[in-house]
Amino acid sequence: MYVDNAPCSVCGSPVELRARTGVDDPGGPVGDPDGYVGDADSTPDERVCTNADCPTRTSSVQA
Repeated sequence: MYVDNAPCSVCGSPVELRARTGVDDPGGPVGDPDGYVGDADSTPDERVCTNADCPTRTSSVQA
């Protein structure tokens, strides 16, 4: 199970987790050639700040 309780990295407000849509598929394995597959640091959910005035709500920066 995936749990992410960290506050917004910009303003510190709580975040809401939403399912990602339109995930880019690189078309093959990514990672180092030793067999690791994945895209490194992406999370299964999109983090959305609950503060309507937070800059992450008006730009492409993720909470």
